[in-house]
Amino acid sequence: MALVSVSDLSTYMDVKFSLRQQDAADFVLEGLQSELEAYLRRPVEQEAFVEHHTLDANHIGVPMDSFFYNTSLDTTMQHIGFTMPPSTVYLANTPIASVTQVRLKPNLQNDYTVLTNERDYTVRRYGIDLYRGFANDIVEITYNGGLDGANIKVFKLMILRAATREMQNMHDDVVGVKDLEPRNVAPMETGFLDKELLAVKRYRRVRVA
Repeated sequence: MALVSVSDLSTYMDVKFSLRQQDAADFVLEGLQSELEAYLRRPVEQEAFVEHHTLDANHIGVPMDSFFYNTSLDTTMQHIGFTMPPSTVYLANTPIASVTQVRLKPNLQNDYTVLTNERDYTVRRYGIDLYRGFANDIVEITYNGGLDGANIKVFKLMILRAATREMQNMHDDVVGVKDLEPRNVAPMETGFLDKELLAVKRYRRVRVA
């Protein structure tokens, strides 16, 4: 479901679209939302995703309710290092709204085991802390992630403004073609303006090299 509907755009522009214009508006709105998501590097609506990750070559998991988790001491009375901290699996579509299921498949095996929240893993805004598994195991994570764009009002306003410019340009071009002569109308800038993108820059996902 798009953040902005054709009906929203019609109301914002205070015009009634023809059926052909409605189809065109659909293309424009879908494209602008995709452009915004590409800039922010994350979805602007929460969606369901499934990701598979291979655990690091040095991963050793210890369940939180295990006697060994953060409790065992070595011969010098120091905590055993491999239990702290847990390995973090970073997910692509943050922030994480909820995790539906986490399954683990041991290396070179075919069967998955369903893991238990707060025992085998902990959900974070950016991924999960995993307490199970060993090196090169496969972890499958089913989750809902992305920005809650419906409650970030600036996103909808940005798309409405940009879509209005696109539709106005489209209208001027069509009229010019029908008249068989260019119209003396300065073309509006299409897409998002730099100042508009600057207003939402704080929502942009930072990539760590």
